[in-house]
Amino acid sequence: MPSEKLTQRLVDALPSSEKTVMYFDQNLKGFGVYTTKSAKTYFIQARVNGKEVKRTIGKASLMKLDAARTDAREILAQMAKGVDPEEEKRQAATMALTLMQTFERYKESRQLKPRTIKCYDDLLNSYVKEWHDQPISSITKEMISQKHRDVGDKHGENAANNLMRTIRSLYNFAYILTDEKIAPNPVRRLSQARQWFKSERRQTFLKPHELQPWHQAVMQIENTVIRDYLLLTVFTGLRKQEGLQLKWASVNMRDRSFTITDTKNGKPHTLPMSNFLYGLFEQLQGRRTNEYVFPGPGVAGHLVEPKKQLDFIERQTHLSLNGVTTKDELDQVIEKAPDTILPGIKFCLHDLRRTFITVAESLDIPYAALKRLLNHSDGNDVTGGYLQITTDRLREPMERISTKLLELMQPQASSEAQLGNQ
Repeated sequence: MPSEKLTQRLVDALPSSEKTVMYFDQNLKGFGVYTTKSAKTYFIQARVNGKEVKRTIGKASLMKLDAARTDAREILAQMAKGVDPEEEKRQAATMALTLMQTFERYKESRQLKPRTIKCYDDLLNSYVKEWHDQPISSITKEMISQKHRDVGDKHGENAANNLMRTIRSLYNFAYILTDEKIAPNPVRRLSQARQWFKSERRQTFLKPHELQPWHQAVMQIENTVIRDYLLLTVFTGLRKQEGLQLKWASVNMRDRSFTITDTKNGKPHTLPMSNFLYGLFEQLQGRRTNEYVFPGPGVAGHLVEPKKQLDFIERQTHLSLNGVTTKDELDQVIEKAPDTILPGIKFCLHDLRRTFITVAESLDIPYAALKRLLNHSDGNDVTGGYLQITTDRLREPMERISTKLLELMQPQASSEAQLGNQ
């Protein structure tokens, strides 16, 4: 690298270069100008705390040599004291990141699923809007503790816990961005004070004696797309979105299998079709209107969560379980014998997944096959990580589960199950 006694005339006369050529100033160590094909740029190069640092001062076309040398001398003096002005500015900007700015950077640095982003958005917009423009580093333990209690009291304990888990993730991210220069995560207060709300894992599923009236109500749904979606879910144990977003490109009718590509653990999940499922897919294929197995009228193109139909099933089963067919008849029974009234079957879509696995477990299907059917991660199960259960090996257990579900959905199966529970 050439060293020159830089003058304005010399800088003006420097030729352009295909590659970067650096000219260091003999009068000011660490200062120089480099040329490229399109420009000449003043720069400084020095060591700061043992690390070599290079910073640009400005374009030679926009500033004179004397001005550049003055700026360089000032910056080099700070670097000699172990201070990098540019890094200080960057750190200051990072320290001032607001909660929502941190969230934007977090989304850019992670491969988050759309539903995860929506969940974070909903939590931050619903419960901490007043924190949006505050530096995330200004959120204190006291603020966290108070907000957690307030959201729990007004909106539910699950919402409060989920909000704080979201803030904890964002703060940990900011902690790394600032090279650990902000205070430790304030959400730790909830663990230290044992303030997290206890959330018991939901254990609800359709009992054997409920499957017949549930199935009867499902078959009364006028929308065949929704009806068949509910049947596919209970006969496969798929998660809600896995079924809603299933595409025909992932269905192999010749091989009698289908694949879920967007899964919770990131691993493609291929399942075989039982005879019942194959017939269901044949019916769905005959009504195909777009790329989705369960098409919908909205922008997404696929079915969305059928909440109205779940309410319909609850109402219909309320009638059938009490031996009537109309609301007027039910009102009469309630008036005569209110203590004998049975509630309708209220359920969420994930209950159908639990129903599937509960029926499967009752058939003594091997544990490894159960995990494979549900696409559960092996986690720390070293032995499980070596087991490779192919789709074909799941055909027999899938057929057995379908057979058992169909049996329980028949009227006589319901009667026998009720007798057995008495």
